Amino acid sequence: MSRTAGVKKPARWADAVPAREAQFEIKRRALVREAARAFGRRGFHNTSLEEVAEALGVTKPALYRYVRTKHEILYEAKTIAFDAGAKARDMAAAATADPLERLRLYIIHYIDLVTSELGSYAVLAEPVTSLPPEYANPIRARMREADRALREMVQAAMDAGAMPPGDPKLAVAFFMGAINHIARWYTPDGPLTGRQIGEIFADFILNGLRGPRAGS
Repeated sequence: MSRTAGVKKPARWADAVPAREAQFEIKRRALVREAARAFGRRGFHNTSLEEVAEALGVTKPALYRYVRTKHEILYEAKTIAFDAGAKARDMAAAATADPLERLRLYIIHYIDLVTSELGSYAVLAEPVTSLPPEYANPIRARMREADRALREMVQAAMDAGAMPPGDPKLAVAFFMGAINHIARWYTPDGPLTGRQIGEIFADFILNGLRGPRAGS
């Protein structure tokens, strides 16, 4: 019988690393969420990393294990929001081929996802100009990507006759301006969930984009 029979082989280093990295990213994402909420309560420029560490109940050296600067936290919070937008578009596209329904589902899913992920997320209202170029430039690229995808969704609804012809750029500016403003007043302990707000906003926005109905 082999001397190694029945002996459990040690985990390979290559197998162990992803698990450690995954744990690190889970903790880092949780920290970013809570730090973003702290910024939302007191304001990005009025909150120091020391105060963020205190709010999280960790030491500043422990905080530095996951983030280096306030700007990195703001960048990560905005990245979470853009990831939520991309996921919402994918979910809407997978659910239906109807262009107007896709737009409605995108609005609902996006508001639901971003409020669930970030909770009180007033920090997202902080302008990109608050970020140094190494963070601002990737965020601007994500902004252009999201804007292009949403314009295409609006144009598809116009082409299908589901809403009057117009400028998709202005349509997107109209409804994303309303959606982004939610960051300034939403709190998880409010009377409505993110999902409920998403459904109400979807009705308001689509009614506005479709314009007055015939005979009204």
